[in-house]
Amino acid sequence: MVYLCWADRQGTTDYTLHVRRTTDRGKTWSTTDLVTVTNGKNAGLAINEDCNVGLVYQELVGATLSSQRWKTHVQVRDKDFKLVKDLILADVPDDESKADGLPYLGDYLHLMAVGKDFYGVFPANNTPDRANFPSGVKFQRNVDLDGKRLLDLDNMTSVRPSIDPFFFKVEELGE
Repeated sequence: MVYLCWADRQGTTDYTLHVRRTTDRGKTWSTTDLVTVTNGKNAGLAINEDCNVGLVYQELVGATLSSQRWKTHVQVRDKDFKLVKDLILADVPDDESKADGLPYLGDYLHLMAVGKDFYGVFPANNTPDRANFPSGVKFQRNVDLDGKRLLDLDNMTSVRPSIDPFFFKVEELGE
């Protein structure tokens, strides 16, 4: 099986991710999307040794500019592409560090399978708020999690939020 993920503009204000598959080496493809994510970007696909498919992507949610947030999902789907697991890795504000330039979130994301497990990296706003990372987070920089502050090298001076790369691992349980 081969899976393909791409994004295109569907309307005048959205950017949509699509996932399709072929079971005959590309001669024919699924006629409808297996997954469609409106306002999604930065997708990654990987297949583990059990033929489960990992899909990671980011989507912009929120009705108004002030309420918009970037949600980073990682999904595990079985060989029939039925959803087995859907984790929210990050749910971060869209507006914290826009003044630093475009692209705001970055244009990189990676997913790979090793054995039964999935490993990846994604960019996200680094405001150290536990609520921003529903699946948990460990920072490799100075932070005050209770005060929701990033700290400079002196471990006292606050620094502005920015975009950092975050690593993740999704372990698959044996059957």
